[in-house]
Amino acid sequence: MTRFTLFIFTVLFLVSCKNKKTVDKSITASAKREVVTHTDTLQFISFDGNADYWVSTFLNGKKDTIALVTDSELSDKFRGKLFVVTWFADTLYEAGDDELKYAAKRLSHLKLIKGSPFVAAISEEQIIQDIKNIPEVLANADQVGIAERPSGEKKYYLVETGTRGEDNYSRFLMFRVYTDPRYEIKVYDPESDTDLSLTEWRKLKN
Repeated sequence: MTRFTLFIFTVLFLVSCKNKKTVDKSITASAKREVVTHTDTLQFISFDGNADYWVSTFLNGKKDTIALVTDSELSDKFRGKLFVVTWFADTLYEAGDDELKYAAKRLSHLKLIKGSPFVAAISEEQIIQDIKNIPEVLANADQVGIAERPSGEKKYYLVETGTRGEDNYSRFLMFRVYTDPRYEIKVYDPESDTDLSLTEWRKLKN
């Protein structure tokens, strides 16, 4: 074997070993990054696309709230529907600060399925009837109607109450009704653009 041939053989051998080590390291790194997924049947509650990360909120069979980061919007038309959802643990970073990170659950796949929801959806008829049954409304108003519905950033119904005469309408109370993540009726003050729970409002009134 000539010196030149021996030199070529040695170079090829060293290159082969280096490539093998690179592949081995790559395999080890991939193994460490293996993603563990979880699959659950969940009820869709709402979607929020206003934060740094989009979030879809669900309920599980125990009626616990689960927030999942998502890369795509889930339409309000699916509110209250059941899905088979696959998710995994992920690491998120604060906007503008790559050093500040936190753990979150990220949605990877979902499939719409048939079935009874864990929590029945709140209907507009129920909202109107519940407000009609508020003692103060029963005593002072004969009209209850929905003025605005949830849309975009607005996550509540705006409900107006009052009394209608022959040629006039006298407004009584206005309410914000939240259905996400739980059903709440709050008295709305349009002047300050704030709302209070019925208990808080009654305390102030008295």
